[in-house]
Amino acid sequence: MYGYEHKRTEAQFETTWNELQSALPSGGFLLGVSDNKLLLDGIPLESGQAEKSFATLLSTAGLASLHFSKEVTEEDFVRLVRAFMVAGSKAGDVSKQIKEALAAGKQGSTIKINEVKFVAADPLTGDVSIAAQIAAQTLGPEFKQWLNDPQKLLQLIAAAEGANSGGGTSADGTPMVPLGSVPNIPVGQSGGVPVKGAAGAGGTGTGAAPAWTGGMVPLQEQEVVQAIRLLTRFGQVQQDPGVKEEDLQKELSQADPNTRLNLQQLLGSLAAKATTAEEEDTPLLMKAAEHMAIRFALERYQKGEVKVNAVHQMMEHMSRQMDSLRQILKMQEEKMSKAGILVESHADILDRMFWSEVPEAGKKSVLLSHEAPCVPPRNLRQFVELLLDRDDRQLATDILNNYSGCLSARDNEPRRRTAIGLSQLADLYARLGGEPMGVAVRKLSEQIIAEKDAEMQSLFSAAFVRLSQESSAAKNYGAVNEVCAGMELISVERPVLMADLRARVGVENRLPEFIEEAIHMAPIVPEMLSILRRTSQAGAEHLADRFFRCMRRDECDRMIELVKELGSPILLQLREILRTGQPRQASSGVGLISRLDVGTLLELLPSRLPEWNRFYHDIVVRQIAYGAAPDRGRTLLELAEVLDPLVLPEAVDEIGMSGDMTSVPPLIAMARPGDAASRSPYIQLKAIESLGRLKDAEAVSTLRDILESKKTFGWVYHRELRIAAAQALSKTDPRYSTQVMSDSGLEAAELAIAPLDAAPACPWVRQRRYERMILAKTVQGTIGSSWGKSRIQIRELSLGGGMGTKEDNLRIGSEADLEISLGMRSKIRAHVLLRRARVNEVGFEIVSTDLESRYRLRRLLVEAMNGAPQNKGHEWGGERKV
Repeated sequence: MYGYEHKRTEAQFETTWNELQSALPSGGFLLGVSDNKLLLDGIPLESGQAEKSFATLLSTAGLASLHFSKEVTEEDFVRLVRAFMVAGSKAGDVSKQIKEALAAGKQGSTIKINEVKFVAADPLTGDVSIAAQIAAQTLGPEFKQWLNDPQKLLQLIAAAEGANSGGGTSADGTPMVPLGSVPNIPVGQSGGVPVKGAAGAGGTGTGAAPAWTGGMVPLQEQEVVQAIRLLTRFGQVQQDPGVKEEDLQKELSQADPNTRLNLQQLLGSLAAKATTAEEEDTPLLMKAAEHMAIRFALERYQKGEVKVNAVHQMMEHMSRQMDSLRQILKMQEEKMSKAGILVESHADILDRMFWSEVPEAGKKSVLLSHEAPCVPPRNLRQFVELLLDRDDRQLATDILNNYSGCLSARDNEPRRRTAIGLSQLADLYARLGGEPMGVAVRKLSEQIIAEKDAEMQSLFSAAFVRLSQESSAAKNYGAVNEVCAGMELISVERPVLMADLRARVGVENRLPEFIEEAIHMAPIVPEMLSILRRTSQAGAEHLADRFFRCMRRDECDRMIELVKELGSPILLQLREILRTGQPRQASSGVGLISRLDVGTLLELLPSRLPEWNRFYHDIVVRQIAYGAAPDRGRTLLELAEVLDPLVLPEAVDEIGMSGDMTSVPPLIAMARPGDAASRSPYIQLKAIESLGRLKDAEAVSTLRDILESKKTFGWVYHRELRIAAAQALSKTDPRYSTQVMSDSGLEAAELAIAPLDAAPACPWVRQRRYERMILAKTVQGTIGSSWGKSRIQIRELSLGGGMGTKEDNLRIGSEADLEISLGMRSKIRAHVLLRRARVNEVGFEIVSTDLESRYRLRRLLVEAMNGAPQNKGHEWGGERKV
């Protein structure tokens, strides 16, 4: 926009150059293109409009990739930038300028280009060249009409033939046939019979002409070039009104007879089509020149005179012969370039037309041969997609396998082309699925190890990355397994390369997605298990994290089954994480280990828990609950001595919910008044509630002692402890229910607010331990910690915690002191852990409180329960929720 010497351009260049140097890896990088996507070492970049336009420009220019070596010089980079500035947005100029710029430097250029020629995706679409369409739209109506009139050109040729033959009969009176109606067969090539009417300046034959049914004689390159030049001359006449028709006839009469014959037959064919089909916008001169070039290339290819890799060079030669004819389009192309519209090179147009004319058997033969790398990737894509539309998957598989097999070719060029093609065809391999993708990945990994050339290794690496990403996205687990196997081999043979390749391949980044898929597979496919085993180091951490996020019991059970199937590699890694990992990683793996290897858990966790804070102690207790091991109650009792005192009440609750009867004797000791002297009354209360959940007859005597013991004035134990003992006793032996009500002096409403028992059919990983009530009216409270204080309106409450809304946005940490005011002198005080928080909302769990506050909380819930039927229409509906 500003020119290269502008200050802004210089500043932008300096910034870009510095960023390039800082981002350049040790092995250089490959900037590739696939359709309208830019690929950096095979990884698609984020695509904005600018990136898409640049990718389309490179693709249309026939540039598959640019390789920047690690020694890239500023001089070469300046040449590359200047090439784009000079070329603008015209694809053909871009390709030409870049080639010239990089070739102008020293032989060992640090920036190299890789070209790939493209052809049309479908020969049946009737696509015509953009240039031809532009010509038809920009030429004046009279000129367009003349160009699309083959009869006019046929009259010119016939007139030239008549002038050349000198009349309608030969010297011996035999009628003359216009040249072009019979083949031009020299004397001696028709079985010894001279042919009357043979070509010459005015020559005549001496024998009878053989029977002829029409058609064209075999083409020679010089004849094709001459025909194209004649067509160019026709076009020039329209720009020069001073040229007379007689001049054209003279030039035609001087042309080679075979050239006139083929041109006459071609125009006759076009004239016939023009009378039976709709008029096309493609100028006749361009159409005739293109048909001539295509026919010549097809004849030579079918005769075996040229190979597939030479076709495009031939097309480029023919395109250069048409340059003069295309000059009529130049002004419009320049207008399109300035508008940012890409103009395809004519050589590519011819290449596309040639491939569309090749018979299907010929395409199949080439694509299944060792010459497959010579076929541009878009050609191969077109044919394979056609096979897939026909549901011929076997042939498509054979073609793609043969193509990837060319990676092991002896010569560098086929290997280079195949690597570039695989990067561009990765999505096609993914679409076919099955074996071909895995075969290609395996061969690429082998070639990466074997290849010595740095540039070739960069191409192979980019293709490996591209295929790995497509296989992961397509969930082709067989191919992903091959990617993991290839990475293992490369890491052994090329560890430095693997360090750079691992992050780009990105299999480990997709492990959470693979684990999610595995959870829902029934059964799990062997390839998926192999992937997770091969990535066990990173996979173990993702498995533990996913288990930590499980919300439903069936998810947890499925995770346990998955880890069991994966076997010792994952378990060994989980043990190592628990032994040496950071608190977050180590604590998240506790749930799986508690179910699968409780011995290791009890060996390692007591030494690690003292290093962790209260937050991770809480996670450990919840993880053991998630694990749902039958003996988890005993496990929690083993850890009770090293657990944080504020987390211990939660652990005691989980012991009761576990159903583990082996934990009854320790719970009785915790609930017994004398033995519990060293523990807080709140822990004693929790132990009594857990005994009620376990319903073991051994606890009856202890529970009766707490409930019935009296002193001179009143009862020995606090009313809250007696209520808990009465509830546990009625669950353990229902025969005591009536006696409890008659002799204890406890109210039925107080006993109705009771701990919940474990429900085996509960679908959630953790069941609520207390019934939560939605209050008819919110109550006011204050939560405060070292972070500050906030007022809270509590709308849901239970004996274990509740939910409320903060009145400010202050952060209050993960634990806090809660105070609920019930009147002038009555308050509920408790220490709580904050479980979850949405916008201005707080969930809290009570982990410590005195017995008097606990009883006041019970009375608050009794009032809410009694008042619920009369307040159902109020703000919270007055309903009860479990």
